[in-house]
Amino acid sequence: MDTATALFLIEQTRDSAKNSSLVNNMDAEELLQRYAAGERDFSGVDLSGVNLNIAKLDEYDPTRNNLSGINLSSANLARTNMICVNLSGANLSGAYLGGATLTCANLTNADLRDADFDCTDLEGAKLINANLRNAHLGSVILYGADLTNADLTGASLTGNVRYLTLCNTIMPDGTVRTEFLDTE
Repeated sequence: MDTATALFLIEQTRDSAKNSSLVNNMDAEELLQRYAAGERDFSGVDLSGVNLNIAKLDEYDPTRNNLSGINLSSANLARTNMICVNLSGANLSGAYLGGATLTCANLTNADLRDADFDCTDLEGAKLINANLRNAHLGSVILYGADLTNADLTGASLTGNVRYLTLCNTIMPDGTVRTEFLDTE
């Protein structure tokens, strides 16, 4: 290997490591700035414990909490605060959301396959047309969530599932249900 090739490979390795550390160690401000600049692929990012709410809830403006279409596949989103965040069309497949708060979040058309929602608060969340195939929904709070046309095939579902809206919802066992679920 000649010197020029060796230097090129070293530079490529440095660039790769630099980009990797930026993605894996990101805070909310950097994520939101890069999103505003048009970047959408944040797969593998570690945002554990980060507050992604930019708008004050008493002055709620849906355009200020908009992360629609973002790719957070395989991201660590443990204990993140995403109350009223618009994640419509987002890719969170394989993401870990243990202990996260997504109260009233919009997850319409979101890809949530194989995501882990262990002890996650999804109270009042819109999961319309969401793909929740093989998702882990253990001890989850789904109180008042809308699962219209959602696909829960193969998902594990336990927790507070009272006041659910099911309309053409594919359940974990493959059955299709349409009803307002009012059980404890």
